[in-house]
Amino acid sequence: LGACSENDSEYIPIWLMLSTGMHPNDVSQARTKLKLERGVLYWKRAKNDKPRREIIPPQIVDRLENWLKHGRKLTRVGYFQLVGRVGTRVGHPEYSPMTLRHTFCINELRRMQNQPKPPPEMFMLLATKMGCTKAVVAQNYLDLTQWEDLGGKEDA
Repeated sequence: LGACSENDSEYIPIWLMLSTGMHPNDVSQARTKLKLERGVLYWKRAKNDKPRREIIPPQIVDRLENWLKHGRKLTRVGYFQLVGRVGTRVGHPEYSPMTLRHTFCINELRRMQNQPKPPPEMFMLLATKMGCTKAVVAQNYLDLTQWEDLGGKEDA
């Protein structure tokens, strides 16, 4: 996020994918799919129409509201290019919107794992939050575990 330009045309779409796990198809259809009400963002996931909602931090609400009303929306391919440009600024031109979604999942897994008593249905809770299957979350967990076993905990 720190590599985004000062205007919200880069920051808000990248924030949405990284902080909510939003699919790039949903970001590209933001005007019709996303609804912001009293600090809560509602949408239906692109691939399966599963309803999603996310509480938006107060410091993002006005920026998100402004971007939804006035920001230029890109196509799915446009967002892949945008994330690649921002990734290039931090030395990772291979970053894509799916990298951001995957990072969201991994960060949520870490947050749940670090609780004194992780929820027993951690995978199901995260799958519901992401609008995907438990199998997808399990694969991300396996990827995280393997990465950390290889010494990449700080880089994942």
